[in-house]
Amino acid sequence: MQVIISAHFDIARPVMSINLDGEKLEGLVDNLAGVFVAYQASRKTGVPVYFTNFEELEYDGAEAVANKLDPKNTIVVVVDTIKFSDAKGFPASVANVYDLDLSELKKSLGHKVDFIDEPFEPTEDETCIYGKKYGFKAFYFGVPISGDNYHATDNHVSLKAIDQSTEILVEVITWLQKQKN
Repeated sequence: MQVIISAHFDIARPVMSINLDGEKLEGLVDNLAGVFVAYQASRKTGVPVYFTNFEELEYDGAEAVANKLDPKNTIVVVVDTIKFSDAKGFPASVANVYDLDLSELKKSLGHKVDFIDEPFEPTEDETCIYGKKYGFKAFYFGVPISGDNYHATDNHVSLKAIDQSTEILVEVITWLQKQKN
């Protein structure tokens, strides 16, 4: 079973810049925090990453990727952001699980990851394309960001949090690769 990462890079509204300093990424960080984590996890694991566009519209990027891959032989990890309050203080969240039993993963990483069992924004995320529409084994991996509105231009995420989410995603991917799916 092949594991791939999908992270969308589109920005919801026009912004002139997003600031990255030595401590944090600040501005309209929705999407970009997930892109940073997806990139780093791909580099560390060798798992392919697809950076998709148009998630904020009709999911055209996820549709294009789904049409290139075999749903019977692929697990898709959708990396995106989650509001810190929805992540309940955890450095990462897993939600919107399609056709996978992650109970053992939950036992081993439940102290680091908020596993959201009920549907979490089930139609506002690319997992609905991969998992529901195309029948992939898929789930959402959320990187916590500040703020109550994903598309606010004053949100932030620390570089430490991005790195911590990356390390957890690497653990998740390593666990997936060891499973006999």
